[in-house]
Amino acid sequence: MTAPDELLRDIELSRKIQTFCTWCGPAFVVLLFGGWGLMGGFIPLIPPSWQAQQVAAAYGETVNAHRLGALLALIGIFLTIPFFFAISMQIRRTELRVPSLAILQFASGIIVTVVLIIPMLLFIGGLFRPERPAELTKLVNDLSYVMLILPWPPIFGQLGALVVAIFHDRSTTPVFPRWLGFFNLWVALLLLPASMIIFFKTGPFAWTGVIGFWIPAAVFGIWYIVMTVVLLRAIRDEAATDERAARSNA
Repeated sequence: MTAPDELLRDIELSRKIQTFCTWCGPAFVVLLFGGWGLMGGFIPLIPPSWQAQQVAAAYGETVNAHRLGALLALIGIFLTIPFFFAISMQIRRTELRVPSLAILQFASGIIVTVVLIIPMLLFIGGLFRPERPAELTKLVNDLSYVMLILPWPPIFGQLGALVVAIFHDRSTTPVFPRWLGFFNLWVALLLLPASMIIFFKTGPFAWTGVIGFWIPAAVFGIWYIVMTVVLLRAIRDEAATDERAARSNA
């Protein structure tokens, strides 16, 4: 096999790996909302205004199905790592020397993964022994919901790195479209209302409310879909450019 053939093979392998990593993003969203939310029994959301006995009763219903759903969500959360890796691989194309923004995005993404894993483990812990005292189950439930919904700061690290990379990219063929930078700024703005869940137990700002949960959750899911579409195009364009360069130098 000649050197150009080996290079073309490596280019195609890189494209396939990055494409697989990108599709891990939508898979995570499906497993999170389908596993934790629907199969796990946490959508409809358990209201923060419920008494301890009501919360304990919710954890005790069809417990094995709920355990399986939460386990699927836990598996799905791991898929965020390859997805964030794919984002960083494309961000690095916008940087000429040290890939600082790519590293920042991936490091922030790892923190996001961790802060998603912890509350999911707490949900699983609550489902493991639903016969425990109701007050303890309510405590586990409160910690789980707050930790799952509230920690937007590491997400801001990701969004910030991505926005800077997009607006800093002055090449004739930018890796990401400029509208994606403005989109990520709007995502950051719309995630902020999740902070209100620590002040309210009822109404639109509670974790069952439109502003406290549903808008941030919808934005969260839409971000993964939009980023998937953009990443797939960027990966395809990168592979095509590298292939042309390899063939022209053959």
